[in-house]
Amino acid sequence: MRTVTSALIFCLALLSSQAYAFGADGHRIVSKIAENRFSVKTAVAINAITDGQDLAELSLWPDRVRYLPAWEQSKYWHYISIDDHEPFAGLRRHSDGDVLSALEYFYADLQNLQLAKKQQIETLAFFIHFVADIHQPLHVGRRDDRGGNKIEINWLKMPRATNLHRVWDSLIIDTENKTPNQYSQMLNRASTAQIAQWQNSQFLDWARESKALRRQVYNFSPANERGRILIGPDYISRNKPIIERRLLMAGIRLADSLNRIFDPEYSGQP
Repeated sequence: MRTVTSALIFCLALLSSQAYAFGADGHRIVSKIAENRFSVKTAVAINAITDGQDLAELSLWPDRVRYLPAWEQSKYWHYISIDDHEPFAGLRRHSDGDVLSALEYFYADLQNLQLAKKQQIETLAFFIHFVADIHQPLHVGRRDDRGGNKIEINWLKMPRATNLHRVWDSLIIDTENKTPNQYSQMLNRASTAQIAQWQNSQFLDWARESKALRRQVYNFSPANERGRILIGPDYISRNKPIIERRLLMAGIRLADSLNRIFDPEYSGQP
């Protein structure tokens, strides 16, 4: 992984591309769920790194820099490609990295007390972002359709075609018509047993869960119109609970991961 030390690149990136991987609101929702579950020590430590910058907005930064020459390699870190028949063991991985290797790298880097301030904030932004991305099923995507990006979709009454990846990144979430803060408050409820189960997992488990969910993702009804897949209310009603559960799981797991780094007294209890 490569770190760029120029403050100018960082500032310009915050004003650059408005394209997002999970979807801007999805990342904001995950961040806000996590913030509500930080221990006091974790909240203080993260505030010291970010100088009070909004964590939800910081989580969008990795999508804004991936089109810049200095961060070109990072575009591969947002996903992992695996076909339906492939196991993760022995999987042919991209030489420039993927979301699994990025999570492992940045999680370890966050624990490095020698990191400079700018590296800390970049590392934190990447880790927060990729925890959300790996919970979106199509970020653990098929190679042939590039995680649904090559599958054309007719979405409700939208006049132009879109693609399946965008449906799962943002369009399903947008149907709720809530702000990220409202959405996070609505979702941020889980039993102690659920939370303990979700926290008792590794990055690879998160990827396996997303891969398994692709059965529902590709279950279209009705099948198509003029060669293009139709997505209407039935598909949305079946799948919105899935993406909302993944957002909640991502937020809870993000909080747990950061609490374990920044709070020595954290016990893992919700």
